[in-house]
Amino acid sequence: MGKKGKKAQAGKPKKLTPKDIGKQLDVLVKKLEEELTGADLFAPLPPTEDCPICLVPMSRLIFQTRYHACCGNIICCSCTKENKESINKQNEENAGKKVAFTCPFCREPIPTCFDEEFAQLQVRCLQNDHNAFTMMGGVYQNGAHETGKDDLKALDCYIRAVELGSAEACLNIGVYYREGNGVTVDWERAALFERTGALRGGLAARHNVGTSEYYNLGNYEIGIRHWKIGAEAGSQRSLNELKAVYNANGKMPGKEFISKEYLDFAYRACHGAHMEVASEEREKHGDMKG
Repeated sequence: MGKKGKKAQAGKPKKLTPKDIGKQLDVLVKKLEEELTGADLFAPLPPTEDCPICLVPMSRLIFQTRYHACCGNIICCSCTKENKESINKQNEENAGKKVAFTCPFCREPIPTCFDEEFAQLQVRCLQNDHNAFTMMGGVYQNGAHETGKDDLKALDCYIRAVELGSAEACLNIGVYYREGNGVTVDWERAALFERTGALRGGLAARHNVGTSEYYNLGNYEIGIRHWKIGAEAGSQRSLNELKAVYNANGKMPGKEFISKEYLDFAYRACHGAHMEVASEEREKHGDMKG
């Protein structure tokens, strides 16, 4: 091979292999084990940030928020919808030049195709935005548009997101280990990533930790404690699990760890968590469901 051929080959991005991802995960697992050492796994979830538009606390439910790669902001869905409705109204009233759809925060034009959105994510990744890496991982995991499904690339993105502090990416890697996609099934590592996600404030990760402890490991009291934290933070799924155990009348183990008084409290706490992130606009757009 000539010099030009070697240079051309050197300029190509290295193709990821299972061995490469395995090495990255081994290093990351050690870091997470250190992160969890001495940590209080039963600490309440930290508060969420406010939506930068309406200044109401953000929901912990991912589908009730929208990430905007143009500026790197996470905005509640109701503000995104309000912005879209406002622009639609302007365009209906103005028969002349149409107003372009823009980000409700930075006012940059909204991508009109996947290539534009993908390019924005790439820019945000270069700025070490863990939300962008998490989104990019989802693109490869789901095979969105022309990228094709690629579990190794997805894991590579999720690993980087976890390194940068993402709770959601921890949950996603945990699922990979449970299902054996791109990695060997490893329940211990799945639990490690989910515990880390829970410690970082992930509501879904917290629920999954409880589920794993209760159903897979038989640690009924520990699982119930995690569900209690999830329910008090607004997880309907965790509340449902507590109700199921309590109402099973001994057919499901652990009822002794759930009193009638506590269950009443959990109902109020879960409802209160939903009310903390409620607003007229979110109610209007149906964003408080689920």
